[in-house]
Amino acid sequence: MTEPRASILERLSRLLVGVSLLWGIGVAVVVSVVIRHEVDEIMDATLRESSQILHDLLRSHASILPLGDAPVQPAPPHKEELVWQLVGPAGQVLLRSHRAPTAALAPPARHGLSDTEVQGPWRVLVSAFDDQGRVLMVAQTGDERREAKLEAVQYTVGGALLVGLLCAAWLRRRIRRELRPLSELSQAVAHFDPLQPGATLPAPQWRELAPVSEAITHLGARLAARVDHERAFAAHAAHALRTPLAGIMAQLAVAQRISPAQSQPVLRLARQAADRLRSVVGALLALFRSSGELRWQPLRLDELMAQWQVDGLAVTVAPPFEVRADPDLLAAALANLVDNALRHGATRLQVGVTQDDRTATLRLQDDGPGVDAARRAALQQALDRQAYAGHTGLGLMLADLVARAHGGRLRLLPSPQGFLAELQLGNPPRREPGSSQPLQARSLLDPPNPSHAHESAPVEPPPPPLPAPPTPAP
Repeated sequence: MTEPRASILERLSRLLVGVSLLWGIGVAVVVSVVIRHEVDEIMDATLRESSQILHDLLRSHASILPLGDAPVQPAPPHKEELVWQLVGPAGQVLLRSHRAPTAALAPPARHGLSDTEVQGPWRVLVSAFDDQGRVLMVAQTGDERREAKLEAVQYTVGGALLVGLLCAAWLRRRIRRELRPLSELSQAVAHFDPLQPGATLPAPQWRELAPVSEAITHLGARLAARVDHERAFAAHAAHALRTPLAGIMAQLAVAQRISPAQSQPVLRLARQAADRLRSVVGALLALFRSSGELRWQPLRLDELMAQWQVDGLAVTVAPPFEVRADPDLLAAALANLVDNALRHGATRLQVGVTQDDRTATLRLQDDGPGVDAARRAALQQALDRQAYAGHTGLGLMLADLVARAHGGRLRLLPSPQGFLAELQLGNPPRREPGSSQPLQARSLLDPPNPSHAHESAPVEPPPPPLPAPPTPAP
């Protein structure tokens, strides 16, 4: 299964941030144009008002003005935002402010507003001062005007972007809150086991999630019904086979006693085949017990393996011998693994146990031909994914199902000679003091543990599966 590219929250968050940035840029462009125009109008109006005030003041004191060769009108120290000049008809500066240049800012005949370059850029307003041809020039530097417009644009655009980002963050939080019921529903579905009696999903918080919840509940009900039917069919089929198998075994036993010596090998093979079929039926009954409960018991592995001392295969068990497991399920798994070794030409089978606080691991090593690395990887992949059909035989499938029912798994390990299988079993769950509830097995229909999915590389197409041998009866 491929991983989704992104979540709904991430996609909406990116969209909101993008919209906020585009909105901020658009606002910045519009605001900058509007502000430049409005600031220019305000500053030009300031020049007109200042020119009018200066004109009235200077005309009222015209008789005492110290006119001459660009004299500076005395004033206390200050920073002049506006400068002015009183210019004669010939362009000579008769009187000026502290910061005004000594040369005329504009020709005396150019009345009105204009931009000039006299020792720097200026915005100048030229107006008539008297009937002698003298003019009053009031000006403001271009740098100050640009600085004023830039500050106005920066503050406005910065505020617009900040508001946009705050709105995006608030919307992201709201979206996360609105999507929380979807996440809670996902978690509820992950823990929803339709095979458990009375299993239901919590009522959805939003109307939009109600159809999803109902569909999952109905799907779980159909799955549970199908599983019940399959379990019932397997159990009835196995029970139906036990009686005729018992009769066949009895008839073969009688035939062995009364038949001549030349017929004994054929009858012995027939009886072994019937034994194997009876063992498979018993394993199916154990695996598909409707209760799904494990009967954890301490078992002697050497005594358990002694039941399969068959001609042609020497089975040895290394200490320690004791494990804790369900006797029926473990016997079915070991029987299938032992018979696999026998059917594939092994003559010796070494069985060992290693235990720790979490697991008990049974290692079965035979001296048969084994399988190549590609075939072993394909088998392991099928076991990890529980994709048994068409990839593994019945023996490996039953052994893996038994291991999973005990909270473990079946692993096929590389070996220089023969076939090496590890049957991992988890420890029995602890019963609470005073509890009368039975210990539950892990469902045989549970999906494989995702943490093991990476341990086997995919192989396509997989080689043909190993034959699935029936198992000898204890």
